[in-house]
Amino acid sequence: MNDTYIYSMEHTILYSETDARQLLSLPAFFALFQEGALLQAEALGFGASYCEREGLMWVLSRVLLEIDSFPGHRDRITLRTWPKPPKGPFANRDFRLEGSDGRVYARATSAWLLLNQETQRPVRPQPLFKDYPLAELGDAIAEQAPKISVDSGDCERRREVTALYSDLDQNMHVNNTRYIRWFLDSFSPEEMTPNGDLRFSVNYLQAAGYGDRVSLCRLDEEGGSVVRGFLEDGTETFAARISVK
Repeated sequence: MNDTYIYSMEHTILYSETDARQLLSLPAFFALFQEGALLQAEALGFGASYCEREGLMWVLSRVLLEIDSFPGHRDRITLRTWPKPPKGPFANRDFRLEGSDGRVYARATSAWLLLNQETQRPVRPQPLFKDYPLAELGDAIAEQAPKISVDSGDCERRREVTALYSDLDQNMHVNNTRYIRWFLDSFSPEEMTPNGDLRFSVNYLQAAGYGDRVSLCRLDEEGGSVVRGFLEDGTETFAARISVK
């Protein structure tokens, strides 16, 4: 693996990043991924500064996360992230979360869209990566983050949330970590007790904004559960699935 284009970020897990189990929370995984991606994209020349000049924006579309075990409060961890060859409209990026002893806590792969801010239409990302030896960087997860499909069926549980100010990111959309919180809040503490061997995937389908009411639909399936979010007009805003590996 060529380490030149692999970005490393050391971090000590804060109390606010842990959940009721005293372990790194699922939204905190995504917050770390988001920060690592933003920092490396800026360092490589296609981050926030580039997007501001060109009238573009990066939007997270899909993530697949495999968790072997969870680090806990005050553990020292290192996040490693690197871009992978784009496929179609998607720019792909992998992540690996390691402990100070070298153990691998989790691996993830993600797919991003580069959008024109004015038209909200995708822009092909391939030209941004043509000078980088992405094929040499390897995989955290060999497969791509999947499109989540669900067999038609009635929701076992429904609830509604409203997107408020604290849910918004710098693009005035609900931040990707907030959808993860909405997903988790569809479960009781007793249902969310596993300490590892989890597979979690999420698709971000249509951005929700301030004041949007989102209906959450939970469907339980063999070995896991899916939560889907729908805007008032019936448009699906996100879908997430959790299962035991």
